[in-house]
Amino acid sequence: MESSDRYLRQTSLTEIGAAGQERLRDSTVLVAGCGALGSNSAEIIARAGVGKIILVDSDTVEMGNLQRQGLLREADIGEHKAEAVGRALQGINSEIEIDFKVERIAADNIERLLAGVDLVLDGFDNMPSRYLLNDACVKHGVPWIFAAVAGTFGMTMPIIPHRTACLRCLSPDPVPDEFVLTAGNSGLINTIPRAIVSLQATLALKILLGALDVPATLTTYDIWQNEFTSLEIKQGNDCPCCVRSEYPFLEGTSP
Repeated sequence: MESSDRYLRQTSLTEIGAAGQERLRDSTVLVAGCGALGSNSAEIIARAGVGKIILVDSDTVEMGNLQRQGLLREADIGEHKAEAVGRALQGINSEIEIDFKVERIAADNIERLLAGVDLVLDGFDNMPSRYLLNDACVKHGVPWIFAAVAGTFGMTMPIIPHRTACLRCLSPDPVPDEFVLTAGNSGLINTIPRAIVSLQATLALKILLGALDVPATLTTYDIWQNEFTSLEIKQGNDCPCCVRSEYPFLEGTSP
């Protein structure tokens, strides 16, 4: 099997080419969470030839995951998600390196996990974890792509530290849990994670290929109503994170 055959359709694109493919091969991406978002985004970047993918998740596979997490099989039930997803990715592309870590991302390990990483894909299912990720990535200058889904709706936004707005420019503090729509309280159609991660992973590829002028555009999509919206988020003049360099979620001092 020739690598040139694997990526022929991709290297034929003027946006990527052979040089771009080499750049993807030399990149490392951390996938934060291996649920509906993380597992699907990991599959896309593995097929695209990103050279190293680090999967981090502490959960085990349950029957209910199979409705929306395309890499998982019934035989995986009871196994750690990170391990099951990693095994599936290695079967898809044996030319890349897959590393999986069975641990929960928290303030005491996130900076270690970011070491040597070029970009992070948000696969979380809660906002406090995303604010922690935002603190760590902005502090260490690591681009990340925010994504969230619930019901028939999803959203994504690229965050490039010191160049774009960050998550706290969009929303300075997490909304209380009782006001946040999640898959747990509103259900989830299994097509919306794939739609959102297609946008998320495309942004990731663009950034890995050097497009650091990507604006912090919040794209939302209701797949049932077929309604797209797009809004560029401007950096807050006094953002506590990306302007004042305050990291309370990382330091454990958030209210």
